[in-house]
Amino acid sequence: MIAITSKAVNPRARWLAAGLTGTVLAGMTGCGDEKPAITPSSSPPAASASPQPTADAENAEAEAAALTAYQNYVRSYVAASNKGDYNAKLDRFVADPALLTVRQDLLIKFQQGLVTTGEPVSAPAVSRVDTTWRPFTAEIEDCFDTSGWDVVSKKTGKSARTKGQATRYVVIAQAELFGDGQWRIREVNAQRERSC
Repeated sequence: MIAITSKAVNPRARWLAAGLTGTVLAGMTGCGDEKPAITPSSSPPAASASPQPTADAENAEAEAAALTAYQNYVRSYVAASNKGDYNAKLDRFVADPALLTVRQDLLIKFQQGLVTTGEPVSAPAVSRVDTTWRPFTAEIEDCFDTSGWDVVSKKTGKSARTKGQATRYVVIAQAELFGDGQWRIREVNAQRERSC
């Protein structure tokens, strides 16, 4: 038992000490209706009927979903760029700040009378995934080949590609799992100086 002694002469101080003692003891003993705390046992736990997903399974699921979001982003962006549609609904697969950048790119092409033709070749892979904290995140590295995808004038059909511009380069994308359960691309960084 914890004993608190008080040498205070003031009766209010004695009542305070007694009150603190009661509070501490009540906190230590708890209520009678509570279940006792579970203590670790030396025997292994029994297998549950529905096993919890392992971290590896969760990471694999996150990788697949993030990669799918990136592939959908590329497909929807290419389709919008080929049509010259700067109002394309892209927010299902892309979120700010990448969404703002993509919309600005499409708007600038539209204002300059440019569209794209053909299809790029994309070879993405998840380079990192983090499911330890919410929101889950992933990094995707893509070897993006635009040699079969050209920017052309809508009027003339002539290429508007900058001479000497790299056509095969690394793209790094950051994906995030949002509260609605949808993975979206948050950042896209085309590293044209890095060939692949």
